[in-house]
Amino acid sequence: MDFTRLLPGPFCTQLLANLGADVIKIEEPKTGDYMRAVPPLVHEVSYPFLMVNRGKRSLAVDLKTSEGQEIVRKLAHRADVVVEQFRPGVMARLGADYDGLSMMNPKLVFCSFSGYGQTGPYRDLPGHDLNFEALAGILSVTGTRDRPRPAIPGVPIADLASGFNAALAILASLRLRDRTGRGEYIDLSIHDTAVSLLVLGLARYFATGEEPVPGETMITGTFPFYALYETKDGRWLSVATVEPKFWVRMCELVGAPELADRQFAADAARTAVADTLAARFREKTLAEWDEILGAERLPIAAVKRMSEVVDDPHVRARGLLPTADVPGVGKVRVIAHPARHSGATTTNPTAVPKRGEHSEEILRFLGYTSKQISSLAKRGVIGTAGPGPK
Repeated sequence: MDFTRLLPGPFCTQLLANLGADVIKIEEPKTGDYMRAVPPLVHEVSYPFLMVNRGKRSLAVDLKTSEGQEIVRKLAHRADVVVEQFRPGVMARLGADYDGLSMMNPKLVFCSFSGYGQTGPYRDLPGHDLNFEALAGILSVTGTRDRPRPAIPGVPIADLASGFNAALAILASLRLRDRTGRGEYIDLSIHDTAVSLLVLGLARYFATGEEPVPGETMITGTFPFYALYETKDGRWLSVATVEPKFWVRMCELVGAPELADRQFAADAARTAVADTLAARFREKTLAEWDEILGAERLPIAAVKRMSEVVDDPHVRARGLLPTADVPGVGKVRVIAHPARHSGATTTNPTAVPKRGEHSEEILRFLGYTSKQISSLAKRGVIGTAGPGPK
């Protein structure tokens, strides 16, 4: 049972759907998941929504009604997992909190997926990815020496990382249930996940007391062997020649062999080394550097544009962005499950549910009659999908 919306929770449950879970998406009858309206749209279907909601079933039900809450309780009685993304206390007000549902179904795994968790002074604050990254300290170390202001990452790191974290936690709880016969409650915070990503920054701070700032840590450009360099045509190369053998060979290939013994130059000389490398890399285009460096098997890679990623031969060989024939939409590129299993089966779901498309089907499964379903629909307790995309 998936009570989540927008990106973090749906990304988590999409991963579970890829692994074979029957995910029932619980939506509000009139608007549904806000992500349904996020552009760009393809044949009236949101492409972002399509990316993280394929293969799910949609039950549109008004959770503020007693009858809607009864439907949820009946469904939870048969469910393995509940994932909810409301603020703390909302599920209790809806009569669908863990304490109540687990009394009916002791095997239930219940994951509360919230911004700041169920406890602590931030628990009731609203927030989005940028806020979580800010409060977790990620933005304080994101940037470069020549632009020491915080930089917004190009992907919602906290949201997506917490989606993986939630899926991992749920699978761990299911494994626990296999051993004990009982489910459990999971309090998963996007902010907590973001803090956990500061592995290297926190290690430095705890060990030395030095506070990392943009451009002054090993992974943000303080050393010339781990940095970004612009090419003659305005493109960029990522250089990560951490191992001395790679550094020495790179210096030879760029025409600066005198830098071979200056990989870890002191602060005063470090800038000069970086400036020399920057000047060398600006002498040739990205294509020219690719020809020179391509056969050397060095940890140097082009900063690729989106159009280049989708046609990348490695991405193609790994099957990461397959074409799916989505009913009502046509053939579109989607994201495959990002792990390969030798035994477990992963799928690439194609169908994108309309809001309330499976309401009648699910209610019949729960024992509701056609007359009862019709009455609930007329009174707005449930929503059913009409003609056209929704």
